[in-house]
Amino acid sequence: MSAVEISPDVLVYKSPLTEQSTEYASISNNSDQTIAFKVKTTAPKFYCVRPNAAVVAPGETIQVQVIFLGLTEEPAGDFKCRDKFLVITLPSPYDLNGKAVADVWSDLEAEFKQQAISKKIKVKYLISPDVRPPQNQNIQDNKETVEPVAQDSEPKEEPFVVNEKEVPAEPEAQPPVQIKKEEVPPVVQETVSNENEKQASNSTPAPKNQIKETATVPAENESSSMGIFILVALLILVLGWFYR
Repeated sequence: MSAVEISPDVLVYKSPLTEQSTEYASISNNSDQTIAFKVKTTAPKFYCVRPNAAVVAPGETIQVQVIFLGLTEEPAGDFKCRDKFLVITLPSPYDLNGKAVADVWSDLEAEFKQQAISKKIKVKYLISPDVRPPQNQNIQDNKETVEPVAQDSEPKEEPFVVNEKEVPAEPEAQPPVQIKKEEVPPVVQETVSNENEKQASNSTPAPKNQIKETATVPAENESSSMGIFILVALLILVLGWFYR
């Protein structure tokens, strides 16, 4: 009896292949120590594995769900499915302290790679003979949230999420900022006020006292002329009286 038994050899999915269906793989630990396993596939967009990585205690067997997400159309009767799964097991004698197997897998692989036991599982489509041949073989991108499935082509790579990430929406264009009068900084308002005061001072009329002084100048000149006229008149009278 092998220390680890993995079955079956082939996962068979029956028509209708346009619907979701589930098959099971089993991993039996016949050893006296805990083992860890990891499941990888060549078609991560078409399947969901639950769990895709976990531990199996000594003497226990764990059932792994392999969920086929379905095609957009039924394949032709002679269609050959080439999808495969790879199940890898490693000794896991240490307490993981609550960590997920995926988080410590690289450490276990580095230490126990020589003791790894793996098995490839093929996938077969059992197509009903009365199914109408489709026009194309497009595969449906299932949008259901599923657990990650790893890739078989490069076993050393970490699992990746089946569903593609959604493209973030582009941010909406923001309206131009309008600065209100009350939002103008005080320094700017003060500068504008000072400029207005300067302009006002340049155009302000002369003070009242200056206007009065200007108005009184002609009066003083007139009184001075009258005084000279009176003196000349008196002088003429005196000279006329003297020469009689």
